[in-house]
Amino acid sequence: MDQVHVIRHKVLVEGLGIRRVAREMGVSRNTVRKYLSLSEPRRKPTGSRARPVHENVAPRLAELLEDWRHRTTAKQRITAARLHRELRSEGFETGLTVVQDYLREQRRLSSETFVPLVYQPGECAQVDF
Repeated sequence: MDQVHVIRHKVLVEGLGIRRVAREMGVSRNTVRKYLSLSEPRRKPTGSRARPVHENVAPRLAELLEDWRHRTTAKQRITAARLHRELRSEGFETGLTVVQDYLREQRRLSSETFVPLVYQPGECAQVDF
């Protein structure tokens, strides 16, 4: 964001040319023109992409995780590679990264979350002897 303001300042206030500013800042001339056309920089809202393979595989992955949870011990991990191999043997056309992303999200959702205790000065006191 600071780069936008620097580029605008160099062209509009200092009077340098677009080519010179582009060369000095290491950006394209099109980028300099784009930054000059906007009065202030804005972030483009992007929507989430469709995930058709993930939507097809997710219910079966949830079933496999639930089934395998009782069959495995603490040291035996339910790995993405094992799940991927199982899905491929069942006929699902999916990649390993889809399974890895699903497992990562499930582990993130199931992890414990701690809320830090924040006290204002003088609100709480502790004394150790």
